[in-house]
Amino acid sequence: MARKLYTAVFWLLLPLYFLRLFWKGINNREYWSRWGERVGLNSDFPSGDKSIIWVHAVSVGEVNASMPLLRTLLQNESEVEILVTTTTPTGSKLLIERFGNKIKHQYFPVDIPLFLNFFLKKWKPKMLILLETEIWPNVLHICKSKGIFTALVNARLSDKSKENYSKYKALITPAIESLDLILAQFESDRERFAQLTNQKNISLCGNLKFDQDIPKELEEISTNIRKEWSVGGELRPTLIAASTHEGEEKIILDAFTSIQKQYTNALLILVPRHLERFKKVKNIINTYEFSLASRSNKTEITSKTKVLLGDTIGELNFLYSLADVAFIGGSLIDHGGQNLLEPSAQSLALLSGPSLRNFQDISSQLLENKGLYIVNNSDEISDKFIKLIENKPLLTETGRASFKVFEENRGALQKILSHLERPLKLI
Repeated sequence: MARKLYTAVFWLLLPLYFLRLFWKGINNREYWSRWGERVGLNSDFPSGDKSIIWVHAVSVGEVNASMPLLRTLLQNESEVEILVTTTTPTGSKLLIERFGNKIKHQYFPVDIPLFLNFFLKKWKPKMLILLETEIWPNVLHICKSKGIFTALVNARLSDKSKENYSKYKALITPAIESLDLILAQFESDRERFAQLTNQKNISLCGNLKFDQDIPKELEEISTNIRKEWSVGGELRPTLIAASTHEGEEKIILDAFTSIQKQYTNALLILVPRHLERFKKVKNIINTYEFSLASRSNKTEITSKTKVLLGDTIGELNFLYSLADVAFIGGSLIDHGGQNLLEPSAQSLALLSGPSLRNFQDISSQLLENKGLYIVNNSDEISDKFIKLIENKPLLTETGRASFKVFEENRGALQKILSHLERPLKLI
């Protein structure tokens, strides 16, 4: 009954959903393309008679997390075809850039039975692998009715999400119990899922993002670039502020203004979280009258350049490699933080605001190992950055501590593969 009511409400809200897509398309025209896929109408089709494994990675973060798994499936499962769905154009773009025509891509259909049946009739997947917190009641119900094996891997559930789901247990609990397999990141995630269901098939796998591989040549490339950017033969003290949200850029730029008083040759790399905000953030930077370069325009970095705007997709790891200290956004506002693992994989000293509920376990480990410092405002950001730059042994020690946490948590991929081994054989 709850699921039928949910479906009816979804139908009523459907015009608002497409209005939202249209509104987002004003800043990112990709939202205006391939709308048919949103209602289950294919713009692509299976290549042949191979069995389909369907992987859903909602956006950039989930796509990045899925890459070790996708690469392994492509390597080991030659008799299957992999379909990956996303909901955002940025996730789609990154996926296509990394895998090209090795995989199929479609936008995730709206969670309404009519659209899902259109989609499933064409693709006929044998297995559905969902990333992180993607619990869609109709998707899971219909897949179960059709005998499609379903797994939620790299599963995480924050306290806030659990509280929200608890309000709708009549809808969410049956959806979770429809899953054949749940592989939670941490024990705390497993406990939260267990509080929503009597499901016994909840195991631990760790976080797939720990299993990402940094290209061996990246360090050499970044070292050469930093030498090219040096001023007076000295490497420029560089702060990267990554995945920033509305309201955080001004705080970062205020902090950088203070840093400039101490280190006039310092460089700020600013990478907003959302593609549609690139233009707005560029305008904010211009109000500070800093000499600005942008990755999208391939602007030359000179000694006068103060801010580099990371306004491209899929380059964050590369930009991290150019910095000494990383501030991770979504944490100075009440958002819950963003991915701390990519910079820790590159041995960067980490700064974050206090809002870290989305990464409680990881941030706790980083704080305990002194690889992460909490900052609350622009003054604390500038003070901590200056102290780290002035104290090279401390900077190195902090970076090593963040990398240690990353290294000690690797291994999620093998755990996931071991749990999927039997169902993969059956398809």
